[in-house]
Amino acid sequence: MSIGAQIDKFYSEARENQLLWFAEFPDGIALEFDVADGNVSFPIWSSKSRILRLKKLSPGVLGKVEPRGISWEGFKEHVVPLLESKNRLVSLNLSGKNLRGFDLPLEQLVRNFERTRHDS
Repeated sequence: MSIGAQIDKFYSEARENQLLWFAEFPDGIALEFDVADGNVSFPIWSSKSRILRLKKLSPGVLGKVEPRGISWEGFKEHVVPLLESKNRLVSLNLSGKNLRGFDLPLEQLVRNFERTRHDS
């Protein structure tokens, strides 16, 4: 699947489900990854099943995490300010054994999601 198609699928599923998903360790710490240029990325998914599938593919990295769902409004109100204060990127729908995804600035996610919500 091309990057553009992967991104479109993320927004389509998230809009349909009205939830975003992230992964959390038993101690309450959210999953994050170091990425290029010294940045840190907070992965989010458009469905719980995507995280569960990845747990099976990469048990060494994701075996202990649990999916956590949050509404878009809850994400904007609670998670976005925290991620902004930490200057985090977001990764959309990481997939595959190598956990590949697309990192983008948080403000781009917010802008794109809001636009897709109003276009539907």
